[in-house]
Amino acid sequence: IPDGLADLSQLEILHLHGNRLQGAVPRRTFKGQTKSSFIADCGSPSEFDTPLDCPDCTMCCNSQQECDARESQTNFGKWASVIFGSAILALFLASTVFCAFGENFPTAGNALHAIGK
Repeated sequence: IPDGLADLSQLEILHLHGNRLQGAVPRRTFKGQTKSSFIADCGSPSEFDTPLDCPDCTMCCNSQQECDARESQTNFGKWASVIFGSAILALFLASTVFCAFGENFPTAGNALHAIGK
């Protein structure tokens, strides 16, 4: 699929389904976009090992000629996963370091005990 597709600024509807296209569709949004503005064979099951890569498609069709509207995608879910995963990783690393070197960390009890000597 040519990259020049993204340069067609007046394009309102693009239906690529049923054409056995492979690869990636250039990113673009459509003027006056509706749920049937941008349809391609990006659904599963696919006739190929991997379905057509079409992140901006509004509807994806599969090899059984079934088409489903894609939900609008937001970056919130992706960022929430990244932040949550990072927090879990940080907690895991902190607990691992504490368990491995816990005896060498000064605590309030150890400090008071050292003062009393």
